[in-house]
Amino acid sequence: MREEQEGKLLIVSWVVHPWPSGSSVIVNNIASQFRQDELVLFGEEYLNDTDLSWPSNYPKIHYTNPNINIRGRGQRYLRWVNIRKVINEIIEVVERENVNKILCIFPDEFYLFAAYTVSKRLNLPMFSWFHNTFADNLMGLRKYFAMWMQPRVFRHCKVNFVMSEGMKLFYGKKYPKTSFHTLPHGFELPQPKKALKNEEVRTQNKFVYTGNLNESCRDASIRLLKVILDDPNNVVDAYCSTTPEEFQGWGIDSKNFHVKGFVSLDELNEKLRTYDILLLPHGFDGGRTQVEFDTIFPTRTIPLLTAGKPILAHSPKGSFLTHFLKQNKCALNVDTKDVSMIKSAISKLLEDKEYVEELTKNAFLTSKYFEIENVVSILRESLNLK
Repeated sequence: MREEQEGKLLIVSWVVHPWPSGSSVIVNNIASQFRQDELVLFGEEYLNDTDLSWPSNYPKIHYTNPNINIRGRGQRYLRWVNIRKVINEIIEVVERENVNKILCIFPDEFYLFAAYTVSKRLNLPMFSWFHNTFADNLMGLRKYFAMWMQPRVFRHCKVNFVMSEGMKLFYGKKYPKTSFHTLPHGFELPQPKKALKNEEVRTQNKFVYTGNLNESCRDASIRLLKVILDDPNNVVDAYCSTTPEEFQGWGIDSKNFHVKGFVSLDELNEKLRTYDILLLPHGFDGGRTQVEFDTIFPTRTIPLLTAGKPILAHSPKGSFLTHFLKQNKCALNVDTKDVSMIKSAISKLLEDKEYVEELTKNAFLTSKYFEIENVVSILRESLNLK
């Protein structure tokens, strides 16, 4: 049996290095804690011009490109023409690299199906790690496919990981005979430093926005940014892959709003310490299901917790993020769309130094939950890895 042999763990993920996304960062962080003889990665090639550097002592990455585009369209569906090709590529990696376990990271059903098929065909133990909900966050044909696939994956996997307690509670109620385990996103946290103090007399308040503008946070992001930029004394820098034109399309067009682009986590950690207020918006409504808004936990949260500066969150009542922030008292959260409440929260963070000191202390203590060493320890124990 393969399961009893010494071998490597294969992580199958849609995005891997150098994709500029939260899931890619999470995969990279996990990989950094494994030797080359323990782990190998399989994911989609990133075709845009970017830094392709990958430490030579890190586990090897095998890339695939199943996409078929017709005038820039059709990628989501046309790639299924190449599903057999991708399955065969994974099988080749399994055999060449002496793989004896597969961990597939969702959010992408194409790679989830490919990993599931390989696991079944080769009788390899499989483990899943859901960063988002699946069948409960789709409509149309994709939902029918997800409703067929999701319970099969959950039954087949030796362990089903989810990235938040909110997702664990949701899936636990929906699949009472299946066990789910929380595996939070892991980061190598910076050592605590005192937040940088402003030597000059500052005439403007500096806010920072991180993470991309998508359906999971768009409405809250736009509302928050418009309130902040309505005051000429406020400046916002955005570190993300979202373009200035996309922000402008949603009405964010101000000389005090600067899109800085995507930066490495190390660089971001240093930059965050230079701002007055860190923004954490989480969607109230939009192109996601209510389940998704209630259960997801934005990856951008973790670097903010370690920055030594106050977090202004904007997330709805009933969401796991709101519960998490309230429970740990690590951010000032506005859980209503009321603009006046957002303005009041900004004033409090700018003026109440004792409150800010308490928030930032709690935030750093809370960040320890996401320490990469702890996350990998849970992973190794659950997968019976030495």
